[in-house]
Order: sequence, then structure tokens, then C-alpha cells
Amino acid sequence: MTKIIIPLEQDIQVLRDQVNRAERINEYNRLKSDLQGLMNVAVNTPNEFEGGMKIVDTEAVLKTKRNANNIFDLIFHRLGTMFALRPVIGNMISLVLTLTVLFYIFNYLDGTMYAKYKNYFAVGIQLTAALQIIKSGTRSLILPFLALVIGAMVSQTLGDNQSLLHFNKLFYQHLMVVGMIGLGVSIMSID
Repeated sequence: MTKIIIPLEQDIQVLRDQVNRAERINEYNRLKSDLQGLMNVAVNTPNEFEGGMKIVDTEAVLKTKRNANNIFDLIFHRLGTMFALRPVIGNMISLVLTLTVLFYIFNYLDGTMYAKYKNYFAVGIQLTAALQIIKSGTRSLILPFLALVIGAMVSQTLGDNQSLLHFNKLFYQHLMVVGMIGLGVSIMSID
């Protein structure tokens, strides 16, 4: 003979409470892991000011299946982010302002009482431009690379007594050196 045991309402409520508690714990653990994943993405994804120089391979990135397993695709993607213009837009604006100031120094400062200080003003502005190029190397390779290439190309084509845009061969050699220093700073900031 089989004896049927009818559970009490109190026992049923205890079981429901245990099931609800287990479901809440599972939901909490799932939300905790989702939040941890979002935090990893937020912390390790470079923002628009950092550029592609600070991309860190996290454990989650190393475990995921990538669509492009080709090493060349990965290298070209990384180079594209490292040569991005967006992180150095401010530096580019300051360089345009620097060129504007240099234009006014060389074209409109003659005949004033400050004309004898024209070269000092120009050197000071050129130093600030050089610092902008070097500083931009921590976020993108584009400005130091352009400074290196433009400085090398123009200094090789100019003769000793020739000038381009009021600047002689020595200026463009200095621009090339600033590009080298900027690339050196870039090398130190690549993760």
C-alpha cells in the first residue's frame, strides 16, 4: 500500500523561499559578471583623447574568437588606430594657430618697434609648435611622422641659400629632429 504524503502549506512556502533565494543569487551573479565585463571594456577601451596608443589586450580579448585571425589584418587595424587624427585634433589646431602667428611675425612685424625682436618671437613660437608635435606623440603617430617625413623631404630638396615659406634648410632639419623625438615619445607610450 502506498502512502501519499501531502505537504503542509508551511513546507511549500519554505521551498518557494529557497527557490526564490537561489534565483536571486543566480541573477546577482549574472549581473555582477555583466558589470565586470562592462567595467573591463570601459577601463581598457581608449577614449577619443587617448587614441590607439593605449589599447591593452585584456584576458577577455585574448579568450574571444576573432573574426580576423590573419596577423596582417590585426596589424593594419592597430596601425589605423595609431595613426588616427581624432586624438590630435587639438594639437593640429594649435599648429595652425602657430603657423598663423609665424605668418604675421614674418610679414607684418617689420617697421614696428618690435621688429628687432622678430627672430626671438619666431623661435618661441616654433618651440611651442615643436612641443605640440612631441606631446601629440603620446596619443597618435600622425604628427611626429609627418614632421619627420616633411622635414626630411624639404631639407633634402632645399639648397643652402634657399628657403621655403620663410624657412631655410636648417629649420626643416630641426623639424625632422622634432619628428624623431616625437616618434621616440610614441614608442615609449605604445602598450
